[in-house]
Amino acid sequence: MMWGLCFCLPYLHSRGDLDLEPYEGMEFESEEAAKAFYNSYARRVGFSTRVSSSRRSRKDGAIIQRSFVCAKEGFRNLNEKRTKDREIKRPRTVTRVGCKASLSVKIQDSGKWVVSGFIKEHNHELVPPDQVHCLRSHAQISGPAKTLIDTLQAAGMGPPMSGRSPVSITTEYDAVIRSAIMQVFPSTRHRFCKWHIFKQCQEKLSNVLLKHPHFEATFHKCVNLSESAEEFECSWHSLIDKYDLRDHKWIQAIYADRRQWAPVYLRDTFFAEMSITQRSDSMNSYFDGYVNASTNLNQFFKLYEKALESRHEKEVKADFDTMNTSPVLKTPSPMEKQASEFYTRKLFVRFQEELVSTLTFMASKVEDDGEVTTYQVSKFGEDHKAYHVRFNVLEMRATCSCQMFEFSGLLCRHVLAVFRVTNVLTLPSHYILKRWTRNAKSSVILEERVTDPFNSYLESHTVRYNTLRHEAFKFVDEGAESVDSYNVAMAALAEASKKQKVEFAKSLYWGRSRSSAQQLSEDGTGFSSPKLKFTDLVPHVLCICMPLHAFAGTVQLLFGKEFCSALGRKIFQLALADDLAM
Repeated sequence: MMWGLCFCLPYLHSRGDLDLEPYEGMEFESEEAAKAFYNSYARRVGFSTRVSSSRRSRKDGAIIQRSFVCAKEGFRNLNEKRTKDREIKRPRTVTRVGCKASLSVKIQDSGKWVVSGFIKEHNHELVPPDQVHCLRSHAQISGPAKTLIDTLQAAGMGPPMSGRSPVSITTEYDAVIRSAIMQVFPSTRHRFCKWHIFKQCQEKLSNVLLKHPHFEATFHKCVNLSESAEEFECSWHSLIDKYDLRDHKWIQAIYADRRQWAPVYLRDTFFAEMSITQRSDSMNSYFDGYVNASTNLNQFFKLYEKALESRHEKEVKADFDTMNTSPVLKTPSPMEKQASEFYTRKLFVRFQEELVSTLTFMASKVEDDGEVTTYQVSKFGEDHKAYHVRFNVLEMRATCSCQMFEFSGLLCRHVLAVFRVTNVLTLPSHYILKRWTRNAKSSVILEERVTDPFNSYLESHTVRYNTLRHEAFKFVDEGAESVDSYNVAMAALAEASKKQKVEFAKSLYWGRSRSSAQQLSEDGTGFSSPKLKFTDLVPHVLCICMPLHAFAGTVQLLFGKEFCSALGRKIFQLALADDLAM
């Protein structure tokens, strides 16, 4: 049997190493995942586990809380009447000694299970590693699962990743693999390959496909196009009722596991894919020509190196194309130019597609709580199918209901549409993942590479612009409430305008280096610095700020009467030179 595994390592859990210890607040995808994790932890530490108490919902009877305990928890319940009536010939060994070690989990509204209590200490000796397989809960691991666990650990899956777990793993739909992943990587998000399930669908439901030619398209639409969990549930139940599949065992099985393969439940986790609906065939194509259905796991790891060499050659060619050719830009947007310089060619084309698509979308503000603004984003004429983007302008962070960035690491057209209407000209650096850039293989982090002053200026200018705009809108709303507040607001704006003009004149004079501006020239004007010449200053101040007589007053106020006189002489010299030149 060939097991397919695809590891995703963009970010690593800070607490996700192979020696992970339970802690309150730790989350699991299911109750079974929590049970498997605690049993895996017990195997490493040296004790056995069992399921203890549970609590059910009064509403529907579903289990909402579960406790897993050390097998030595509590004490044996001796039946006194039974022992008096007859003599016990072979008394059982006492195994329960009142150990308090336990793990409690409860279900959240999201459907995930969270650790609500953990007691680490035991009141008995623990079992050494060479004897742990004799413990009851660890002797139950199936042969294939144990083989896969041992092979993964023997192959050193932990050490190559610095002893930390991957964020996500994609495998074939198989119970043995699931059991092994729970044991080896308990904190990793495990996904079953959706396209493998589609392939199984053709086999398991072949009679349905023959009888109903449109079933497969309807099935794919339900899985791929559902925008929410509620929509998926509704479409699914409608589907199985229409085709009379409610009692089909395979359908029941994949529905029970839907949180591990249906895209709508996986959007909040990074899987390094460009689309939630794209075919995840990269794992299969990676090994084409090297492995097949008869390749066992030991052979797989040997052939992996050969496949890796072939992949490396393709990457070298792609890197060469990225570094030595320039993509065609489709817009005058500084953001597109910035992306073309950072992203690999393939990723840039994908980003360009999202950026150009914003031209067909409109973003309307629907809520503003003073810190985060919510926008409704939809295609022109398709208001019924809207996405919601929450944008914190001060932090320059946006989240979209489609969760494309969380899933793929690339911003969606909906967030980009909001950036367009709020005048965000370039991508904030925290939205450019290093793994998608030209220098992904370099140890230099992205922020250290952002040395282009033009891009730095654009980003900082955008932050200042949006912050001022955000505060100004609040000021306008409050100032328009009454005539009195309007008069106060107008007076404040006039005063602020005066101060702003003074600061603007100062900034033009001092330029980028205050110390150089203080080095006065021989004629006393102080404009000998190569950073900023006098001829650069005068036109800007005269055109933007004020008429000449007001400008002279401002200069005298800022720099003193003596300096103002020297400046006047310089202006006269320049004017005379211009007259002579004419």
